[in-house]
Amino acid sequence: MKNFRNIDLNLLVVFEAMLSERSVTKAGERVGLAQPSMSNALTRLRTLFNDELFVRTPNGMAPTQIAIEAAEHVRAAVFAAEQAFNVSNEFDPEKYEGEITLLTVDLIELTVVPSVVRALKQNAPGIRLKTRAMLGWDFSEDLDADRADLALCVARNVPKRFHCQVLCDESFVGIARVDHPITRGQVTIDAFIAEKHAALSQRSGGLGFIDIALEKQGLSRDIPITVSNFAALPLLVVETNMIAVIPRRLAAKECKELPVTMFELPFDVPTIRSKLIWGRGADRSPVSVWFRELLAKIMIADTI
Repeated sequence: MKNFRNIDLNLLVVFEAMLSERSVTKAGERVGLAQPSMSNALTRLRTLFNDELFVRTPNGMAPTQIAIEAAEHVRAAVFAAEQAFNVSNEFDPEKYEGEITLLTVDLIELTVVPSVVRALKQNAPGIRLKTRAMLGWDFSEDLDADRADLALCVARNVPKRFHCQVLCDESFVGIARVDHPITRGQVTIDAFIAEKHAALSQRSGGLGFIDIALEKQGLSRDIPITVSNFAALPLLVVETNMIAVIPRRLAAKECKELPVTMFELPFDVPTIRSKLIWGRGADRSPVSVWFRELLAKIMIADTI
């Protein structure tokens, strides 16, 4: 075991910057070191770990398996050191200035982000919010590389290296034009499947949970068009004679802005569970704690 007292802790800052930037030049700019100093620090790190740590690839400096295994511990050490020097500083959202990157999906951007922006303007005007789309509904790579501070999504499986807070369950309803015949009375299952539907495309290429629920009853629906995001469905409903199924929160918003109406589905459909996910390094960060509490209040308050 190496003597910890003989280790230059500044090397951990360089290590953490390399994990995030995957570039010697960019990591140097992040920690304020020139190219020769960064190269020297990287050489010392490689000697310390007895491993290459970062190898050059067409996509930048990729971490080795040893670097990946050490990443969580290094980030925790750097975070702990930062907290030690800021322990006496109370977080004041009105005075804080910085950027928060939220990894999310189109449904959240449509229904939750506007409320978040209003709350930030009122309570923390110095915080700049940046949202990033989840690629393939996967949040782990962006959180691991510090390209995002938090993820707000409906992920089913969350790796143990992340913290996770369940915020709320989202139910689904049907929507149709305000003058659509299906809205004139209670919607039956026969009336529902008799209509043409606009639906969300499935990334897996298989059946979505709406169609799985119908299949269990030996039923299916006619879907002439599928789209890649929820935002397009209400617009299609307005312009066509089709109906659609969307989250209740989004339906409530669209019913106020478009000539559409919602109706209860005549069969049981599973809810989706919204989760807030963040890395261990951000667990006790004052700004992260404050922002997570803000998101939770907004999500729960807006749940219908």
